[in-house]
Amino acid sequence: MATYHSHHAAVPAAQAHDYRQGVHDQVIGLVMFAASAALWIFPMATHDGAKDAQVNEAVIGAILMFVVGLRIYRGSTWRSDIVVGLAGLWMLVSPFVLGLQDAAVDNGSRVLDIAVGAVLVVTSLISLLIVRADRRATDAGAELKP
Repeated sequence: MATYHSHHAAVPAAQAHDYRQGVHDQVIGLVMFAASAALWIFPMATHDGAKDAQVNEAVIGAILMFVVGLRIYRGSTWRSDIVVGLAGLWMLVSPFVLGLQDAAVDNGSRVLDIAVGAVLVVTSLISLLIVRADRRATDAGAELKP
């Protein structure tokens, strides 16, 4: 039986995998979902800012809520992390791209977009690192078995 070694205690490999999978799918997924919901709900609730920015936020927020909802419900893959990360990057640059097109972008919308974009990019990177660590631990555990 392969074990995951830490300086505190040995944890069975299956339990370590379940823990990493739970953090990956549930904890990070909930943070992503909250950011997506804020992106989708906040502009509609406040009716604040330019319509171009509101439409952008609503569309990206709705897409992300669907992708992240599936991630939480069915478990995720690296593909959902890539989609979330790319959407986060878009939210980071969209206020500036929309601003270059002579579309009015309110400062409140700009702050929301950048904050949510940063959260989405960081959580998708963390999620990809967890997948990588889990894959390495699983491969190392498989090598230890006769």
